[in-house]
Amino acid sequence: MLPQILLLGATGRTGRLVLDEGLKRGYLVTALIRKTNTDIPQHSNLTVVIGDPCKASDVEVALDSTKASIPIIIISTLGQTRTSGNPWAATTSPPRFMATSVEAVLSASQSFAEPARIHKLVILSSFGTGDSFASLNFMMQWIMKSSNMAQTLEDHNLVDEAVKAGPLPFVLVRSAMLKSGDAAPLKFYGNTGKGSGIMPGTNMKSIANFLLDLTVDDQYDGTTPMVTN
Repeated sequence: MLPQILLLGATGRTGRLVLDEGLKRGYLVTALIRKTNTDIPQHSNLTVVIGDPCKASDVEVALDSTKASIPIIIISTLGQTRTSGNPWAATTSPPRFMATSVEAVLSASQSFAEPARIHKLVILSSFGTGDSFASLNFMMQWIMKSSNMAQTLEDHNLVDEAVKAGPLPFVLVRSAMLKSGDAAPLKFYGNTGKGSGIMPGTNMKSIANFLLDLTVDDQYDGTTPMVTN
């Protein structure tokens, strides 16, 4: 039997791909979204919970909305946003948005009535986080430190630290720059991305598929796989 998924970030670009593919694969999905969204499909396997992913109480409500007796995998594709893809574009997310959400998830997982049902936390992270920063080319290092991407990098680093120190089994997927395109085979470059090239990229469909694969594959548990196409 497949585990069920609690999905944070279902209305984002990658999160929506995870949602659609998860339903196609036959998963039960509970999506915690901040407000009603008419773009979210109606599906017999989908439960939508309106709430704030940064509030432990709302995350716990979402956990309580899952189906009893079936293991839960929590997937988060939440990310920092800016007004455009330009690294210097104004940020539109709070500085600790992702970290606050992860803290809420970790807290809710402990107060949840059936914590043993939560089998894993899968996070969409980013190449450049933690010890993978040194594997970025010098130009990207400068951009990520000097532009408004610095807020994103800092938030990812906080998530990395919190998840590793937390009580849940985890996978922190360090994706190269996300792009559109058809799903393609992934290439793996350890935990740090060393040797991944000058400007590696990963298409979102490939990442969505991999995040779902991790719900039934434990070979990456406790690691930070850096992936590209």
